[in-house]
Amino acid sequence: MGDDSIRRTSMTYRALARAVAALHVAFVLFVVLGSLLVLRWPGLLWLHLLAVLWAAATLAFDLGCPLTPLEKSFWRQGGREPYPEGFLQHHVLRTLASPEHSRRNHVAIGVGVLVLNVVVYFILFSSRA
Repeated sequence: MGDDSIRRTSMTYRALARAVAALHVAFVLFVVLGSLLVLRWPGLLWLHLLAVLWAAATLAFDLGCPLTPLEKSFWRQGGREPYPEGFLQHHVLRTLASPEHSRRNHVAIGVGVLVLNVVVYFILFSSRA
């Protein structure tokens, strides 16, 4: 394998890592703001509820998201050392909260997302009744 081939392969894996990270961001945004999409497209209701429950469970019970190890694997295959913590801890919480409280922060975010969506759905369904 030549240097160009190795470089292209590394770049491909880094592009895949970025694509997985973008998918992760899209999922997080869907979880947080998806109830607003349900106002426009009611057919998304069950998909959004499943996403919220999955996100709340992974945060509250520290289950981990399958996208994080996939992204990290692509970074390694692309010749980069991935971040050691989880996706939210690295991209969101590192600027907002101290790492020693990451478990508490995950639980708080999980509960917060659940409460936010319950409130939006309550407003949505009570206005239609």
